[in-house]
Amino acid sequence: MTILTVALSDDGGPRYKQIADQLNTLIENGSLAANERLPTHRALADQLGVTVGTITRAYAEAERRGLVEARVGAGTYVCPREVNHWSFDSADSTQLECHFGYNVPPSLDRAEMLDRAMQKLSANPATLNQLMLYQLPEGIAQHREVLANWLQSQGVNLQADRLLFSSGAQHATQMTLDAYCRAGDTLLVEKYTYPGLISLARQHQITLKPVEMDEEGILPDALDAACRMYQPRMFYSMPTLQNPTTGTMSLERRHAILEICRKHNLYLIEDEVNGLLPAERPEPLVNLDPEQVIHIGALSKCLAPGLRVGYIQVPQRLYNQMATTLQNHSWMTSPLLTGIATELIQAGDANRVLVQIREEMKARLDITREILGDYNLRTSETCFHVWLTLPEHLRLGEFVASAEAEGISLKSAELFVPPGGAVPPAVRLSVSSPATREILRTGLVKIRELLEQEPVGGFAL
Repeated sequence: MTILTVALSDDGGPRYKQIADQLNTLIENGSLAANERLPTHRALADQLGVTVGTITRAYAEAERRGLVEARVGAGTYVCPREVNHWSFDSADSTQLECHFGYNVPPSLDRAEMLDRAMQKLSANPATLNQLMLYQLPEGIAQHREVLANWLQSQGVNLQADRLLFSSGAQHATQMTLDAYCRAGDTLLVEKYTYPGLISLARQHQITLKPVEMDEEGILPDALDAACRMYQPRMFYSMPTLQNPTTGTMSLERRHAILEICRKHNLYLIEDEVNGLLPAERPEPLVNLDPEQVIHIGALSKCLAPGLRVGYIQVPQRLYNQMATTLQNHSWMTSPLLTGIATELIQAGDANRVLVQIREEMKARLDITREILGDYNLRTSETCFHVWLTLPEHLRLGEFVASAEAEGISLKSAELFVPPGGAVPPAVRLSVSSPATREILRTGLVKIRELLEQEPVGGFAL
């Protein structure tokens, strides 16, 4: 058992914070290594002469800071410092033969439509000059009208006077946590969730509690039990093309989830960044109960991620606080970018791109099923990624390393597991990311070859 060198003082503030501070120091100076198990609550309490409750609070504080994680049935461990809970790699992608890491739209030529949109804006100097000035935090009313009308044509019933622009969906999520959560709050999430949300929660010192899922998403009974157990601040969910499992909630499930949220007076953060990709889908949660749902979306997946145009609608009673938070973040979202986006929408380019993306993803998913269809593969039409569970004889870490050695980048399930959760033997493959279908096919064949490898035999004493 690890022996911790911790010195407590009477004038050093609350003892649980002193312990958490010294855990931080021990981790930073290397005295505690990644994945090292900490003493049990009772053992450390006896060693330091404090109550078990003090140690429980100290470990909880350390977990909120991202220093340690409680693993169910196994104890408390030092977090791996090298894990990056983001979807994008920091490595130079040019060194890789096939990149399955980026959950981005398939490669399309957007130059012509962008040129037309910019020419349209520049043809009116007065309008262009206006876009270069400060605007109100909620953005230009005409831009919000155009976006709201287009979203309504896509089956998302947002109101222009309640819609706010953001610099992408990630920014909208960050503003939501800033506006309505505080350090120490609990946020419920799906058992496997978006890495960007895990990173934001760690930054805000918010505790994530995973809730059990099935193939279509969160289980209502599990959500109800978690609400009673943790008294959470909010619940974050991706009900359509969930990242990473690809599941989509049925309409019946959506109604059941909303009923539980109303029962517990719990706001639901609906991340619908993938929601516009399917040609047909159940109604968004915001359509079913706009006063219970914080709806987040973006044009990143369905038009162009480089625009950095996202949007958020919150319940009416939360609107002023969100508008103030947006103003505090950046005063406003760039009116030039929202102007380009609305020009693309009005010209019909947004619809054309969305059709192209759906057609391309259908072809790419057909290729993926052809090559990997014999394995435990989960996907859904138009989804950018697939969720691949490894055969029993393969170890997750070794498989990811072997893929990288072959020039293949992919995402380990470890990135999608909230602190304390069990890591499944699975990987996410973003089949939208390779530049061409030929590169996609080559990379998938290499993945299949790795899956077919026999385990190396041996004995361990």
